[in-house]
Amino acid sequence: MRGSTKIRDVAKAAGVAVGTVSRVLNGHPTVTEPIRRKVQAAIDAMGYERDTIAQSMRGGATRLVACAIRDFDIPRFATFIKEAEHLLREQGYTLLLSSTTNRPEVELDLLRAFARRKVDGVMMTISDEAHPGVLEALAAAPMPVLLIDRDRIDTADRVTADHSAGAARATRHLLALGHRRIALLVGDTKAFPARSRVQGFAEAFDAAGLAPDPALLRDRVLTAEDTFRETMALMRLTPPPTAIFVATMDLLEGSLRALRALGCRVGEDVSLIAGSDSDLAELYTPPVTAVAWDLAEMGRHAATMLLERMRGQAPAGFRCLKLPTRLVIRESCRPPGSAVPQ
Repeated sequence: MRGSTKIRDVAKAAGVAVGTVSRVLNGHPTVTEPIRRKVQAAIDAMGYERDTIAQSMRGGATRLVACAIRDFDIPRFATFIKEAEHLLREQGYTLLLSSTTNRPEVELDLLRAFARRKVDGVMMTISDEAHPGVLEALAAAPMPVLLIDRDRIDTADRVTADHSAGAARATRHLLALGHRRIALLVGDTKAFPARSRVQGFAEAFDAAGLAPDPALLRDRVLTAEDTFRETMALMRLTPPPTAIFVATMDLLEGSLRALRALGCRVGEDVSLIAGSDSDLAELYTPPVTAVAWDLAEMGRHAATMLLERMRGQAPAGFRCLKLPTRLVIRESCRPPGSAVPQ
């Protein structure tokens, strides 16, 4: 009967030692694939379920990994979570998903809750990489923590994308077309993605011997409503920008709605680049040029690095893996002043 089966019953049915069953349950790398399949077949047939609560009370692994991200309204982050969850599930772990709402106090509460729950590891974003309380909590965390798309904290492993290079490529593309009044919309510069995009934007201007107009830089753009509002305000300036770089994660929709409301034609009245590629960018008319990186790969690397840290297999010192970005050029960018009369 499910729930009454013991580990020794599984071992007897599989014809292996109890320790072998334990190693299979814990994803130990020394177990051969034929043995793992034989033990797993016995587990499935007998309906064996581990008592993870009792196990955690004994100081063992709970087989739980927590993932905390800013919010659940970023569609492309589902790719990261799907890949990480798949890899963790293959290794016998269950992924718990939470939202930080981009607030340090929530991040602190979650870290305390994860510690009480005795999760084996945590993947998370944090809103402010210089927040003293969060830094202290990360350094004191009883479980390994991997930071998603953050780079300044050296007390945890990190997986990031090269947003600075992506922003520089996007900006150089617009400058090469002749744009000088380029607006930049970014998130909170207390975190790595927005901060590095501003850096790449400025570096591209500097390399061209030019300076961006600070009035065209808008930060703390965190929602589609923010993007809509800032795009409306930018296009009402005299003169307005000739190009907009929406250097945020999945917030292109807000700018597109604003431009449509104003009667501005993308690629004709104003050029447009998205800070992260998406189905919307690809399928919009005209298709929108976008910065892209592999979020599935980021998820796989994050899960792998966390597993290594949880199992004591990680090298000494904490690691920061930076994935490359690329610019996907489509039809949304033209030289300024090339609008076709309606």
